[in-house]
Amino acid sequence: MSDKAGQVIQGITEITLSSDFDDDDHLKPERINTEYVQEQRFKGVRRRFKIFNDTQLYYSLKSFKHKDNKQHRINLSYVNAHPERDCVIAWKWLSTAIATIVWSMLLMYVGIFTQYKADFIVIVGVLLGTFSMLAIMVFYYQTQDKLIYKSFVADIPLFEVTNHKPGNKEFDTFMIALRKHIEQGQASMSMHRRLVGELKNLRRIRDEGTISNEQYESARTVIFKHEAYQAK
Repeated sequence: MSDKAGQVIQGITEITLSSDFDDDDHLKPERINTEYVQEQRFKGVRRRFKIFNDTQLYYSLKSFKHKDNKQHRINLSYVNAHPERDCVIAWKWLSTAIATIVWSMLLMYVGIFTQYKADFIVIVGVLLGTFSMLAIMVFYYQTQDKLIYKSFVADIPLFEVTNHKPGNKEFDTFMIALRKHIEQGQASMSMHRRLVGELKNLRRIRDEGTISNEQYESARTVIFKHEAYQAK
């Protein structure tokens, strides 16, 4: 991760947004605050984060699994600073891997070192051992631990961060910086302004195809019903 405050983003002079309803029709990147890249090569997933102008986040996701590349901008002023953890462990494949490796070792022992030794028993043991390796790979591929950042009021998923254990210096530094920029963007902001800004931000990324129209309509209903929105 790099912290390059005050550096101009190369190759970008102006960003014209897709919706006139957005609070910033023309956004000029002035400085990069923080950059961070997460890459899981075996899973074919690469996430890139770039915080710029203090409150803006560029998020890109490349995934071989879904065959899609996502890239969009998010205003951190309307993001909940407390992400939701989504941890899925593929216990079925882990137990399958353990069971097959035990049977593989048992058959190899019987087929080589006992009175019942036979080539076909050894072959079955080798096949089971191979299958156990494949099961371990599937276990790793399907197991995931990620943090989902959502919009502050409407609770719409906006971007994800692969979770790491405490002690990963780059990850810890980025998470601290991310939270700092979220909280800075929300400082001294009234609830009404936050609601209006969140709705505009969600409409823009809906128009860009980042979230579905159903998600946007759900968010609009929640925001319109909020007492702070109705008070103005």
